[in-house]
Amino acid sequence: MQFILKWFRMTCRDTSPIISEMMDHRVSSGKYWRARIHLAMCKVCQHYKVQLEVLARLARELGREDSPPQPEGTLSPEAKTRIKNNLKHPG
Repeated sequence: MQFILKWFRMTCRDTSPIISEMMDHRVSSGKYWRARIHLAMCKVCQHYKVQLEVLARLARELGREDSPPQPEGTLSPEAKTRIKNNLKHPG
């Protein structure tokens, strides 16, 4: 196993940023396969990937809770009031 890891020259330190990058967007096929092979053999990085996935899911859920969805193109009542007041009394 160490031979294969040395052949791909992927340490956990090399792999962890790629794991994070893979969650955000597509990476080159070289990075992808080198990280996947490392992940197949490294329990520590597998655990790290699971932790990142949990954090990303929690962040999405908290984001949805913090900002209730509004129909696109509509203003909140407070924003409408501020705009009307600024139009009536500029400056």
